[in-house]
Amino acid sequence: MPIWLQIILGVSASLIAIFGAYISYKQWKLSAYKLKHDLFERRWVIYASAHDLIADTLNGSKEERVKSYRDLQQKIITAQFLFPEEVCDYLHQLLDDIWNYNLLEQKIQKDLEGRQALENEHSEKYKHIENQAKVLAEKLKKYMELSV
Repeated sequence: MPIWLQIILGVSASLIAIFGAYISYKQWKLSAYKLKHDLFERRWVIYASAHDLIADTLNGSKEERVKSYRDLQQKIITAQFLFPEEVCDYLHQLLDDIWNYNLLEQKIQKDLEGRQALENEHSEKYKHIENQAKVLAEKLKKYMELSV
């Protein structure tokens, strides 16, 4: 076999190996991005549910509030596998805050004597819950990144 043919075969084998390694690297990067995207989709469902609960608590009907509350309660079970403990604790605290807010609204409707104090407390809790949309976005933002 001529020497020039041996050189071409040696170089082409090396080029094929390099090209195969490049394709493997690109597939690895693509699968990492796909995993990130899949996690984003699952996490988005939980974020959207929590945000809907905040919005429904502030502006929705009683039926919408109950539906949103139950929806987030169910989704928190999944959140344990998608978010760290600090986020899950925050979501539980959000549920508790909204539960207490709804109880306070019921007390205001029934109690006539201490109504002014209850309304002041209601106003504070309303502002607190209203602020939770920003807090929610801040807490979940770093887990919702799609940049590579």
